[in-house]
Amino acid sequence: MYKVAISDLDGTLLGPDHKISAESKDSIHNWLQDDRKFVIATGRHYIEAKSFQDRLGESIYLISSNGARVHNKNGEVISKQNLPTDIAEAICNSDFDSEVQINLFTDQHWYANFALKELEDVALEGGFGCHITDLKTLDKSNTIKVFFWAEREKLNAIYDELSIKFAGRVNLTFSLDKCLEVMEANTSKGAAVNIVLKEKNLTTDQAIAFGDAMNDMEMLKVVSKPILMANAQKDLINALPEAEMTKSSKEHGVSAKLNALLSENKN
Repeated sequence: MYKVAISDLDGTLLGPDHKISAESKDSIHNWLQDDRKFVIATGRHYIEAKSFQDRLGESIYLISSNGARVHNKNGEVISKQNLPTDIAEAICNSDFDSEVQINLFTDQHWYANFALKELEDVALEGGFGCHITDLKTLDKSNTIKVFFWAEREKLNAIYDELSIKFAGRVNLTFSLDKCLEVMEANTSKGAAVNIVLKEKNLTTDQAIAFGDAMNDMEMLKVVSKPILMANAQKDLINALPEAEMTKSSKEHGVSAKLNALLSENKN
């Protein structure tokens, strides 16, 4: 029987309303019996991830900002990776298309160069909202990550540009078709999962993970049982053709699979 389940939030554990359903809460509670573990691994900021943890009412490990931060169940930081200051400076000082929103996370704040209702609608948890500012004037020494929000064609061009300019120094990934994330080169959900497993004296053979987007790929590759949502990005499905599929996030796919595994364990 698997001892730890790791799940992404948006498009995976969360429904279209960006909330954790009652079905999912019950399944996670049942999963946590008999010394099993549950871990949230999200691209969202720690403050938002902690808000979801509070709504679950369970003490669990949190992987946030695509692995740039790992907190244990007591809220203590056990791993921290920042985007190099010079890279954050270069990105924020660059002249990108005026329709490209640039976002920057620090430990306490989320900054952006202009407001975007599309993002404001999903950023309601924990009262953690976006501060509109001139990114060029910010202190970049504690930048967790930078991410861009725009149409995919514009993001593809930025991906190509940054891949060349910062080769070997950044990890670039699409968490959504319209969201390009930029982290320090060794930062990923997969690296963070390995840190959690080591902390809990668990092996990858004892772990399962749920995801729907390309920023979940490293995490899904780490565990012995990767599980994709029915609504997963086509690029991710193509990258992991052997991965098992569960129901969509709208259909509480994480809950369905956890329940099935628990049922199998009883038989």
